[in-house]
Amino acid sequence: MTKDEKRILEVYDRLEELQLEIALLKAQGVLSRDEPLDASEEDISGATQDLLKAKSLYFLRGNVIENVLITNPILRAVHGSSNATIVEQDLLPLVEKRDQLSITLTKLATQERSVRDQLTKVEMENAAIARKNTDLVAKMLALADEANVQRKEDIEDLKLRSQLDELESEMKISRQKWRIMKGTASSTIAGSGVDWTRDSKLRDIVLDNDGDE
Repeated sequence: MTKDEKRILEVYDRLEELQLEIALLKAQGVLSRDEPLDASEEDISGATQDLLKAKSLYFLRGNVIENVLITNPILRAVHGSSNATIVEQDLLPLVEKRDQLSITLTKLATQERSVRDQLTKVEMENAAIARKNTDLVAKMLALADEANVQRKEDIEDLKLRSQLDELESEMKISRQKWRIMKGTASSTIAGSGVDWTRDSKLRDIVLDNDGDE
């Protein structure tokens, strides 16, 4: 870019800043002039909403103006127009890189959403399994108390022993399901491309060793 072009961009950025400052000063002037001495919660909420609306409209207008300004140069650069300036021609590799980054970002966002969905599913199923295991343990303890013994082998009542065997089998199956589910989630997260090392929940799923073997 030439010095003049850089200067134009700097002036444009400064103009944007000044317009925002002016808009905020005007808003402050209106609020300070019109607001009652004892502002209610409703007054404050209304003023806040008005300010947010004004800022949204301001940024929307800025985005529209910016898009209008860059549309024609980008079109001439992409389509190789004979009227394209040297600067506009130089835009082509940047536009292509922007598009590639946009595609990559979309893919990563999709992968992250998939991982988050998987994480939510794992957490829900984990909670369900934990509740089920708690119920099973409570039943086993109740049966053991009923038999008034410390070891299952000491239970003489065949019906009670059968019930304990069934509960132990259910707990074993439950633990196996949990390990399979956790392993699947761990593989999905690790191979997704998402930076799971920076997220404590994802990191726990990938690295946590199941001590309940």
